[in-house]
Amino acid sequence: MKVSLKKMICNTSCLEELSPLQYFSQFNVYQNIQLNNKNMNISNIENTIPKIQMHSTKIIDATMTETIEGTSLEGQCLSGRNLLLVGSLNASLILSYNTKNKKSKDPKKRDVVDVDIPFSTFIVIPQDIYDCNNINLRYLIEDTTVVKLTSNLVLVSVTMIVQYLDEH
Repeated sequence: MKVSLKKMICNTSCLEELSPLQYFSQFNVYQNIQLNNKNMNISNIENTIPKIQMHSTKIIDATMTETIEGTSLEGQCLSGRNLLLVGSLNASLILSYNTKNKKSKDPKKRDVVDVDIPFSTFIVIPQDIYDCNNINLRYLIEDTTVVKLTSNLVLVSVTMIVQYLDEH
């Protein structure tokens, strides 16, 4: 099964683009990142725009799960068939910090830490989709939050939507 994954570009008219969502999953992935250097005092954290990679997809029929048919309160069409997605979210953290080491000539430093957060989710897909060769998906990163928890522990949290496009 070939998966096409495209990023949604969202601007001020983004709400009009997202309104016809029928087959989608909105979810949050997060991970605590333990930094190796205990002598750092982080002063600023920046991050790159996260990217998504899909590692595996599988269509699961309603006979395997207890999935109902209808429409959810969010407007999602419930068909009884699910597309299981397994992937990862990749980003880089740019850390600005001061070292606690008094022997250092330059106490202000910058470092880049690559982050790889695995995820799995499912999207309800139309009932008439059978083992098709092409799966068309698009995604939107809604929010990325990076928070310093302690001197060497950082929380990375990303909220996103992945949509199945009913195109054959």
